[in-house]
Amino acid sequence: MAPILNSIKESLTSVLPIALIVILLSVTCVSLDAGVLVLFLFGTILLILGMSFFTVGSGISMEPLGDGIGKTLNRKGRWLLPLLICFVLGFFITVSEPDLQVLAEQVPTEKACKI
Repeated sequence: MAPILNSIKESLTSVLPIALIVILLSVTCVSLDAGVLVLFLFGTILLILGMSFFTVGSGISMEPLGDGIGKTLNRKGRWLLPLLICFVLGFFITVSEPDLQVLAEQVPTEKACKI
């Protein structure tokens, strides 16, 4: 039970500052309906739980595998080729991510916060 509690704590420290900023802006700059604010808070709770379960699951399943591969590559001294392959894959995944392009189109640009 301790790994999930630590993971929830880490997720809280990551998500809460952003959620508090959104709540502060919704109260001061943009008046949101109570229903939208409740949905946002519910989504925030689900995000924290989802991140926590994902972190615990990846820690149990993928970290030992990556640790073993890293130790094997380090013993053989062949680290340049895997490093280059990982860099190229990470670059193309980041550039081609369609969710980022859709998100950029959804951000409203006509209303600005006037303080």
